Amino acid sequence: MKKRSLAALVSAVACGLALTGCVSTTSPGGGSTKTSSITVALPTEPSDTDPIMTRSIGSWNIYYALYDGLTRITASGKIEPGLATSWTHNKDSTVWDFDIRKDVTFQNGDPLKASDIVYTYQKILDSPKSTNRVAIAMVQSVTEVKPGVVEFVLKSPFSAWLNQVATIGIVPQSVYEKDGSDFENHPVGTGPYSFVSWKHGVSYQLTRNDKYWGTKPSIKDVTISFVGDTNARLTGVQSGTLDIAPISADQITSLSGSSQAKAVSEPSNQVMQIGINTTAGVLANQDVRQAISLAIDRDSLIKNLLGGKGVANGELVAKGVQGFVPDFPAPEYDPDRAKQLLSQAGYKGEEITFDFASTGGDPMSPDLAQAVQGYLQKVGLKVRLIGQQQTSLSLKIANHQITGLYLQGWAPSSMDGDVVVSQLLAGGPEDYPHDPKMTQLYTQQQSAAADARAAVFEQIWTQNAQEAYHLPLYTGHYSYAVNSSLTWTPAADGIYRLTDISSK
Repeated sequence: MKKRSLAALVSAVACGLALTGCVSTTSPGGGSTKTSSITVALPTEPSDTDPIMTRSIGSWNIYYALYDGLTRITASGKIEPGLATSWTHNKDSTVWDFDIRKDVTFQNGDPLKASDIVYTYQKILDSPKSTNRVAIAMVQSVTEVKPGVVEFVLKSPFSAWLNQVATIGIVPQSVYEKDGSDFENHPVGTGPYSFVSWKHGVSYQLTRNDKYWGTKPSIKDVTISFVGDTNARLTGVQSGTLDIAPISADQITSLSGSSQAKAVSEPSNQVMQIGINTTAGVLANQDVRQAISLAIDRDSLIKNLLGGKGVANGELVAKGVQGFVPDFPAPEYDPDRAKQLLSQAGYKGEEITFDFASTGGDPMSPDLAQAVQGYLQKVGLKVRLIGQQQTSLSLKIANHQITGLYLQGWAPSSMDGDVVVSQLLAGGPEDYPHDPKMTQLYTQQQSAAADARAAVFEQIWTQNAQEAYHLPLYTGHYSYAVNSSLTWTPAADGIYRLTDISSK
């Protein structure tokens, strides 16, 4: 007994001293038990984790652990009940009623009330600096129309409302009113995990909410570690200091034969695309934009950079996202035609800037940017690469400060194409051309019945392909290095659902 106690003590001390999680414990009989704590890596630290004020991919990795929405989006992209057990809407989808789940408590023990849901949405609408505000800007009113029923009246029909409410985490009014701008430093939600600590620049710690209303997580303690370097993420899992970490496609073979780690790869909902400031110099010419698209060999990029894990795409959404049109053609590779268009446009070697994320973003961005630059140079274009941290690039894009081209992956967490069209082609920060036809089509798809939206989306992708406003490249896979003792299937949107992780 003394020997086993000493062994357990040594193991506990070792885990306590480590910066990242130990993935197994020792049972009183000396055998291995299931994993109790893990460390997962994020490429970049969210700038803010307040669900009222911030809407970002990085933040959702934390939101989905701490908070619940009225609905939830599963790892495969399906909609299922969340804090609402059921819902109804009128014929034109402008009025939605949600029946709120009973006996749900926040992590501080306070009961969830319908008024907390009303408060959360109204607070977002009343906060001009909230980046979540645009996601629910169509809300005219939100009220508790009878006990336990919350009603949304929308300004216009919106058939994708169930996807949208899944991304809004509900906060307790009493706590948020008291803490205000400091809420993110001790957040409270109804989600499967509770907040422990946030070491800025290092990690974010969570522990299982044992009073969670839904299925309890298998893993008790989770540390989210911020690791910007791709190689550091790979070696972290190989050495055991990390348990799950995103890696690039060309790193998958490094894990072959490893007993400590395995590679897990699943098709993503992300479309890598080249955005264009269509008002900048030569890029205002449609022929130049078309030449850029024709100069790029997408199939070669997939083969040589992604190890074949991907498909060329002519749309700005991926398969599985509402708005994806099967059999829509991918742009062709025709460098000779690209040269003809550049000559026709009178291009004389003007420099074009090309912004990309050198760190903190998609692991393949640096290699992809260089490969694209090479293709463009071959047809005679002069392109200057500008690398920066993903956060800086995101701010540059959000502030409409792109001076030429930029490389960006779009993976709508709502699993609906509405937000993609809104942000890229219908008035959002990445909409440089402000094409009235696009705005009209965007409004049309919002009000179309679910089975009729596909036809409108096809018109949108056709218009974008003709004008070359945004250039889709490909849809790849999300690839991860994963501790061999864990069972987990990555989500299509690349966001961690910590409740989906379990040990063998």
